[in-house]
Amino acid sequence: MDHPFISICIPAYKRPLLLKKLLDSILLQRFGDFEVLINDNSPDNAVCELVATYKDQLPLNYIKNEPPVSATENCNRVMRRAKAPWIKVMHDDDWFATDGALEAFALAARHSGKDFIFCACNLVDLDTGISQREELDPEKKRMLNDSVFSLCYLNLIGHPSVVMHKKDSAIEYDATYNWVQDIDYYIRYIRAHNGYHYLPETLVNIGKSTGQESGRYYKNRAVEIPEYFSVLSKYDSGLLLRNQYVFHLIWNMLKRYRINDAGQVRSLGYSGTLPDKLDDIIRYQKTIPRIILKQTPWSKWWMKRCFAKLAQGLNK
Repeated sequence: MDHPFISICIPAYKRPLLLKKLLDSILLQRFGDFEVLINDNSPDNAVCELVATYKDQLPLNYIKNEPPVSATENCNRVMRRAKAPWIKVMHDDDWFATDGALEAFALAARHSGKDFIFCACNLVDLDTGISQREELDPEKKRMLNDSVFSLCYLNLIGHPSVVMHKKDSAIEYDATYNWVQDIDYYIRYIRAHNGYHYLPETLVNIGKSTGQESGRYYKNRAVEIPEYFSVLSKYDSGLLLRNQYVFHLIWNMLKRYRINDAGQVRSLGYSGTLPDKLDDIIRYQKTIPRIILKQTPWSKWWMKRCFAKLAQGLNK
């Protein structure tokens, strides 16, 4: 297809059985104006052999990365090949939840007036089959509408497979990140475009398992701290004191990982510009008994007091 409306971009890696579930869900879609692009990072030919069985059923274009690249760069490479004006990334362990999912995305693309669209999803445990619905509830929507930097505090959008957006070659996932690449991408894209459109229908299933690569980075101080500080360094250093969501993120990381001075942030691999008043936040936390700080409601109360104090000092 020379001019499809949607490019379904699949960064694949060594999971042919799960990829088959995704490709089968694409076959069921009522909307047909799309292409399927696969960039394969696998060390063997299992994915290639599976894809060959779909060559007469889907408008599919497959490339094997030689040599393999990082998971994030694999996603960038497959998006670069998109011919369509709209990109629908689907990771190879996720799949469409209904036969009308792609049609719902296409209708939103044509009528919402927004360049960034995302939907509700099911989080599916691949070992047990147990699923849990994830949605943008009213409180999450209020936060996202309040500030796109709320994504620093909580990923209100979710996995990239719930997203479809207009192709923008100037914005790619930052391949230096292992944990915050989605959040960083969403912030930069939404800031550069015209907001977002949310589809409350459950259109995508997100496969979850203990063996996924992301599990190595979750609550890993040597990953989270340098990566979040790096994301914030892309904006001015005073953002910390103008945005309570960013402040809350830093507050929680300092608390969780018991950061006692800014030098510890450096020792974990971050060499960029530090946010304004970081030392003041650290000193403030030291005045609070640890047993109090560990309790979420009390921690949030003290966080708000600290934010108000430091932000007020900034504005004097």
